[in-house]
Amino acid sequence: MSADWPSLPAHLRTGRTRLDEEDAARRVLAGALRWIEAHLEWFAPRRWEEFLPRRPFRPGPLLELLGLVRVLDRSSLLPRDAPVPSRALTLAEEAVGDADFARGLHRGDAFFPYHLNLTALLELLGRPHPGLRAACEELLAADAGGHCRPYKPVLSRTELRYFIDRGGFTAPTALPGIGALYRESIAARSPDVLQLTGSETYALTHVLFYVTDFGHRRRLPGRSGAAAEVRETVRVLLGVHLARGGLDLLAELLLCDSALDDGRGDGRGDGQGDGHGHGSGPLRHAGWNALAAAQRGDGAVPSPLHRPEVLAGLTGDKAAAYLFGTCYHTTLAAALAAAVRKPGAPGTGPTRSIGGPLPRADPEEIRQWARKAAERAGTAPAAVRKAWAAHLDPLLALGVQAHDPDVLADVVRTAERLGHGDRPLVRSAAALLAAWEPGGHGARPEATRAWSV
Repeated sequence: MSADWPSLPAHLRTGRTRLDEEDAARRVLAGALRWIEAHLEWFAPRRWEEFLPRRPFRPGPLLELLGLVRVLDRSSLLPRDAPVPSRALTLAEEAVGDADFARGLHRGDAFFPYHLNLTALLELLGRPHPGLRAACEELLAADAGGHCRPYKPVLSRTELRYFIDRGGFTAPTALPGIGALYRESIAARSPDVLQLTGSETYALTHVLFYVTDFGHRRRLPGRSGAAAEVRETVRVLLGVHLARGGLDLLAELLLCDSALDDGRGDGRGDGQGDGHGHGSGPLRHAGWNALAAAQRGDGAVPSPLHRPEVLAGLTGDKAAAYLFGTCYHTTLAAALAAAVRKPGAPGTGPTRSIGGPLPRADPEEIRQWARKAAERAGTAPAAVRKAWAAHLDPLLALGVQAHDPDVLADVVRTAERLGHGDRPLVRSAAALLAAWEPGGHGARPEATRAWSV
């Protein structure tokens, strides 16, 4: 079997910051807002299209920006007359005033939910457009686009229901409530965290955005105990994308972690961590430091598409357009996560990295970590063993997703040495490892013999 480890982004090779969580989040938010303010002109569709490919929903970046403005406004972090909100609202009004927007709205096509959402956000932020609102109501009543039909993807229906409820529109009777839709979603269906793809992880984060109204509601629908399972899924994914340096999903998962935290001080929302004493606190602290370390001096947070070497070869408006196109979404996501986070909440102060940081998504780095932890498992202090155990699940997921039997064998072996061989995720990873091997005989002896203790 050929392992498949993606290249690590440049920012993961430049070191790590050592701020406490609150300082890191504050730095990320301040820098992001500074960069957004300096680049507001690029959110206008016409400006975007001078150098970047036309988007299917032309005001898409503006829609994302207004979502941030709404959370900043709700959290009293930025007054509406500040440059970012006021200019964003002006740009959005110009966009909906364009004849192209009205034509797109009345088509009632795949982008109808985004036309409706932009109309609603403008109204929520004090810039109502009654004619557009009336058109949205008529199109909803006529089932334009068939968006409410039960055969449509549950994420799409959840998104639309959230837009409808937030905007105060009349929901079609065919569209279930947000709670019923949540119970059909990936977040409520016990996803296999070892094998979640990037697109499935995005679906999970967005369901959680909508059902919590970006952290405004802190209780999930569903059976007792289900919320703890979701929090644990988010914790493991936070570690996976921290190790990979994927800043888009890292920011979104930090937002979800905040949205699911009820403030009891352990970062888990139920006061119990994952059932093994592993709260999200250390990973959350490392995540905020990772965003702060990766943030450019101008405040932009680079997306996975950003290549510093490409930017270095551009000048003038071409450079500005490239920078905007490859940074705006991640910068908005990071700012949104920082805005949703509760400043001064219990458990958000300095966090010492007991036992060392989570290894990066590099096979040799993970194997070295696994061998060290296994060799010292019998003599290490309890706090260090607990910290190492908290790293196991993200590392198992990384090994599974890279289809690397050597890494996976080493991490499974380390889990056994740390006394966690019976954990469900460890057992699942061991079963996959056995299935990968010819004849199904489990971990290859050569993967562990050299460091057997």
